[in-house]
Amino acid sequence: MAVVGFARTVLAEAPVAPETKICKVGKLVAFEKFDKPDVMVAKGKVEAGQWRDGLGDWKTIDGAAYAIQEAPSEQRPNGHEAVCEYVTDMGDFVLTAEFKMNQSPQVAFVFRDTNQPNLHQGRVMIKPDAFWIQKMSGISKETRREELKRIKQDTDPEKWHKITIEVCGDRMRATLDGQEIEASHERFLEHKGRIGFVARGEGALFRNVAIWEASAK
Repeated sequence: MAVVGFARTVLAEAPVAPETKICKVGKLVAFEKFDKPDVMVAKGKVEAGQWRDGLGDWKTIDGAAYAIQEAPSEQRPNGHEAVCEYVTDMGDFVLTAEFKMNQSPQVAFVFRDTNQPNLHQGRVMIKPDAFWIQKMSGISKETRREELKRIKQDTDPEKWHKITIEVCGDRMRATLDGQEIEASHERFLEHKGRIGFVARGEGALFRNVAIWEASAK
């Protein structure tokens, strides 16, 4: 896949900053519609300021990024969720996005730290009947997770949904179609080296993903 400059998408149609509760929205860092097939860098080494086509496979369908989970292999007997991440080095941030689950049983919005390799920090997890915030650490077989806050939520797999995620200091807040959850953990304080989204199975769609710098209100 060809590398496409960030300026193309920002200059074409910059998004409006969302309403926030714990973060003051700053500079727009990245915005991608994912309506074209060449906006992700192929697997391998990528530079800051690029969207990375990580594990799994990605296509462009219906003007959005379409997720296909990696199949089971000797290295990963259970396969692996499809991963797309923006490569960066930043502190507090605000993310907005639209997604549709379709046949995917679970999607998530994720961030990892600046270690090499980048270790998990936190996620907002979404299933058709609930969404929650979890703290994370490690990578690969060393990955550890701790659920911090969960609420019941009907998320229709056949409809588009909007999410806003705020991470400022040790606090993370997520607003999904008007429903809000918030949790705190010191793990969220670390600088972020990867910010993105993941999906299990096949069929989830993502579009209009934006990331802003932020500071605590």
